Amino acid sequence: MPLAALSARSLLRSAARPGPAPRWIRSGPAQSPVSTGDTVLGLAAVFASFFVPAAWVLGHIQDYKKRE
Repeated sequence: MPLAALSARSLLRSAARPGPAPRWIRSGPAQSPVSTGDTVLGLAAVFASFFVPAAWVLGHIQDYKKRE
């Protein structure tokens, strides 16, 4: 096997090995339950971050076509 492939293989192997989790990461249920309002606000933010830019591009597609 070429030297480059061996070095890449060893680098990837070490990166794929799970190590100890950082101390600030905890597993288990949340300490305080998430309210419905927080959930709705979070989902609205995710929805807006994906669809507002797409809507902007689709709304201005004629302007983009005129530039060519």
